[in-house]
Amino acid sequence: MKEKYYTVGNSPFLYAGYECNNLCIFCFEADREFPQKSTKNLKKEMKIIRKNFNFINIMGQEPTLRKDIIELIDYAKELKFKDISITTNGRMFAYPDFTKNILNSGLTQIGLTMMGKTAKMHDLHTRAKGSFDQALMGIKNIMKYKNDNFSFLLNLMVTQKNYKDLVEIIDFYVGLGFKEINVGHIMPINRAITKSKSIVAQISKVTPYLVKCQKKHGNEVKFLFVEYPACSFSEKYRHLSFPCLEENPDKIRIKICGKCEYRDKCAGIGKSYLNLYGDKEFKI
Repeated sequence: MKEKYYTVGNSPFLYAGYECNNLCIFCFEADREFPQKSTKNLKKEMKIIRKNFNFINIMGQEPTLRKDIIELIDYAKELKFKDISITTNGRMFAYPDFTKNILNSGLTQIGLTMMGKTAKMHDLHTRAKGSFDQALMGIKNIMKYKNDNFSFLLNLMVTQKNYKDLVEIIDFYVGLGFKEINVGHIMPINRAITKSKSIVAQISKVTPYLVKCQKKHGNEVKFLFVEYPACSFSEKYRHLSFPCLEENPDKIRIKICGKCEYRDKCAGIGKSYLNLYGDKEFKI
C-alpha cells in the first residue's frame, strides 16, 4: 500500500492529478496514494481547503492532463479563493489553444517545474525525451498570452546532477522573463532515492550557489529557497531560508534547533535526509 501522505485541509494543496507524462527520477509523489478522483470529490476537498485558506494550488502528478481542469479552476473561483494556482510540468502549454483557455479561466498563477536549461539536463531528470522542448514552448506560450498581472513562477528543482550549474540555469530563465523563481531542494522522500546521493544533493553545498543567485538577480527576481533551513546558510544569509508549506511528517528537530532563532518558522530537517547525510553540516 502506498503511503497516504497528507490530510485534506491542512495545506492549500489540492492533489488532483493521478497520472503524469514525465517519469522524474526524484518524483515526490511516487510513493503517495493518488486515486483517480472524480470532479465531485475534488470539489468537496476544495470546500474543506477553503475553510482554512484563501489560496489553492492544484497539483499532484500532472493536473493539466485532467479533462475537467477548467471546471475545477472555475469552481475555485466560485468559492472565492483569492489566488488559484496550478503546478505543472508545462508540457500541455505547448498547445496554444490549451494555454489561451486556461489563462482565460479563473487561474491567477502557474508554477512550472524545470530541472535544467538544456534538453540533455532536463530530460535526464524527467526520463521523457522531448519534455524540455515541449515545456520550453509552453513557457513561451504562457509568456505570450498571459496578462501583466498574472503570476508566472518557475519551480526549479535542485539535485546532485544540476546544482553546480544553478547560476547559469537561473540566468537562462531570467532571460526568458521570469520574475518569480522558487528553488526547491529534492529530498529523499521517494523510497527509490532514499539512499541515493547521486540524486539528492547535500544542502550545505547548494546554499552558496543560492547566495550567488540572490546577489546576481535579487533586485529583479523574487526568490523563494524552499527546503533550505536557516542553519544551512552562513549567518549573514539565514534570512533567505523559506519553510515548506506542506504537511511533512518526515521533519524532525535536531540538537541545534532549540537554540535557533528561526525555530518557530521551521519544522526541522527531514529524517530521511538526515539518514542520508547526517546533521554535521547544519550550524547556528
